[in-house]
Amino acid sequence: MYTSDKTGDSLRQLTTRDYTFGASVGIVGFGLHSYYVRELLASLFLFSVIFFFLGIVVLGVFLAWCASEQVAVWTRPALSNFIAFSRRLIAAYAKS
Repeated sequence: MYTSDKTGDSLRQLTTRDYTFGASVGIVGFGLHSYYVRELLASLFLFSVIFFFLGIVVLGVFLAWCASEQVAVWTRPALSNFIAFSRRLIAAYAKS
């Protein structure tokens, strides 16, 4: 991009945006020719997908456990002993 100010100076002002995009495209372009870069990108993608679905499963288990506690509270008071028992089991498991 050529700019000139009011003093008649027509020198080009260098902007980092002009060179950053070209350099990044060049690095990625040359990097994709390397087997190791492609292998790293594929493993990054696979691990990201695995961790995403693992997080979804953990969140689902946590929400199901919270919902089961709520259902147990709503059904009858005798199940509150079961909730206390499950909490004791979880605490004992966390200590070990």
